[in-house]
Amino acid sequence: MRLFILDTDTLTLYQHGDATVHAALEAARVNRQTIGLSVITVEEQAKGWFAAFSKAKTPTQLAHLSRLLSEAVRTWGRFEIFPQTEASFERFDALVAMKLNVGKMDLRIASVALELGATIVTHNLRDFGRVPGLSIADWSLPLEP
Repeated sequence: MRLFILDTDTLTLYQHGDATVHAALEAARVNRQTIGLSVITVEEQAKGWFAAFSKAKTPTQLAHLSRLLSEAVRTWGRFEIFPQTEASFERFDALVAMKLNVGKMDLRIASVALELGATIVTHNLRDFGRVPGLSIADWSLPLEP
C-alpha cells in the first residue's frame, strides 16, 4: 500500500471541487491507498484563513469566512494528518543545507514525506522535483487510460 500526502496546492484544488483531483483521489482510495496531509499544509491554510479574517471589515464578510473556514476544517478531518517529527526536522535541516532553491514550507512537507516514504501529490513538480529521493505525482492532470 502506498502513502500519498497532498500538497497545499492539490488540497486547495480538492476543496474547490476540481473533478480531476477528485477522480484521482477516488481511484487511489478504491485501490486502498492511504491519503493524508502534512501538518505543514494545515498550517499554511490556517495562516491564510487568519490573514483573511484580519482583513475582513464587515459582519457579512466575517460570517462568510467563518462558514468557509468551518468547511475547510471538516475537509482536513477527512484525512490523516502527519506531524513533523524530530527526525523529519533533521531531514529538513539537511535539505536546507543542500541549497536546492526550494521554499522552506515545501522542504518541510518534503521532509515529512521522505521520513514516511510517501509520495507528495502536487502541481508544483518543478520545486519538489529538486528534492533528491522524493517521490512526486500530479493529480491535477487527467488520468491516462
